[in-house]
Amino acid sequence: MQKILLKRIVILGFSFLFLGTIAFPGMVTRASSSQMSETSEKSLATISDTSYDGKPDLIIVGLGTRPDNIPPHNWVYCVVKNIGIGSVTAYDFIDVKVEIKRVFLGVFLINKTLKTFFASGLSSGGLPPNNTTGIEFTTDRRLPAWGFYRIYCWVNPDKRIEETDYNNNFYTQDVFVLFGDWVKALS
Repeated sequence: MQKILLKRIVILGFSFLFLGTIAFPGMVTRASSSQMSETSEKSLATISDTSYDGKPDLIIVGLGTRPDNIPPHNWVYCVVKNIGIGSVTAYDFIDVKVEIKRVFLGVFLINKTLKTFFASGLSSGGLPPNNTTGIEFTTDRRLPAWGFYRIYCWVNPDKRIEETDYNNNFYTQDVFVLFGDWVKALS
């Protein structure tokens, strides 16, 4: 009886470990996205020059916060960058979809979405190549106050903007939040 119980506990432990390490195609973590050098970005632009007809290519390079009008709260946003050779026009809305899931003890991903946000941003003057813009999706008062979380972000999820590559529109970042301080968690 004890051996069967021990086997079940070991199998359950490995199952949670496996769930916490699942990677989705096109997933970019904070560490790997911050290691992308200017050389690799330039080579991506060079490949785009030869292969595509002046289309933008949108990626998310990180998450950030800025002060809200109601102190002490802050807006949370996705940093969207155009790495293509074409511009996003001033009339195109840039959409983002964000999902937040809990990571138990910072290791085991609980595959239940706690919060989902959809947001659109219109960049005045458009988004030229190699420029970034922030798309605000919520305020920190609407986010969980403590714990480990994995944030999944998609830019242009419905493919309304024609891009050179839709496979790099996904970004994920693990954060630890304490006392609702999302500014510190995202810095």
